[in-house]
Amino acid sequence: MANSRKSKPKPARSAAPSTARSLLELQPERLLSKPLEALVFLLPLILFYEIGCLFLQPADVGGASQDRVVAFHLLQLFFRLFGSTGVWMPGLAVIVILLCTHVASRQPWRIRQRTVAIMYLESVLLAVPLLMFNQLLRSTTACGPAEGSVWVDVVLGVGAGVYEELVFRLIFISLIVIVGTDLLRLPNSVTLGSAVVLSSLAFAAHHHPPLGSEPFSFDIFAFRALAGGYLAILFVCRGYGPAAGTHAAYNILVALA
Repeated sequence: MANSRKSKPKPARSAAPSTARSLLELQPERLLSKPLEALVFLLPLILFYEIGCLFLQPADVGGASQDRVVAFHLLQLFFRLFGSTGVWMPGLAVIVILLCTHVASRQPWRIRQRTVAIMYLESVLLAVPLLMFNQLLRSTTACGPAEGSVWVDVVLGVGAGVYEELVFRLIFISLIVIVGTDLLRLPNSVTLGSAVVLSSLAFAAHHHPPLGSEPFSFDIFAFRALAGGYLAILFVCRGYGPAAGTHAAYNILVALA
């Protein structure tokens, strides 16, 4: 007698969400740097900036270091709202954010040392177009450290790369993605395009009053906006680590030049 028992149908896979729940879902997975590897890559830069600042004098940075790395001090002001005034809090914020992103991504706790090493070389190479464009505009102070001692410019340039990319790329763009894609239901291309433009303008503007203290110059603002767009596209395609590394590498090259 033939077996009349019918096999149970396999449960259908749940459909993918119609909207992205995080920026990771809008980024090219094969090119995107892993959060854990980005953390390992950025840790030396964070320590270099934090320790280097301990040896800086107010006179070395024109009287106030917050005029040079505005994003770092914006983060400090944010943490003071919760009663924390520690100078290490912005650096800890980078570590916590990347660890939480890694946990949420459910990726294995594995660090590819070769990938981390390549990210350093990649950062230098990707900084070259910014340096060339800067030279074409003949504006060596745009999107880079102010004139001063090389040591001061290198320290503050590294800090600007880490914390400006954290504020204006990782946080700013992610918030725009959440609002545009999840809340307003906009197409991914519109959301990312708007995020790149808005973050670039905000990045250029924050160097000037009321947040920064640098007098407004259209040429420098335009360069920073274009450089911000370049870094925003890099962030979307490669992630926070390479974007911060490229920004820091550019600032170092300008300081050494």
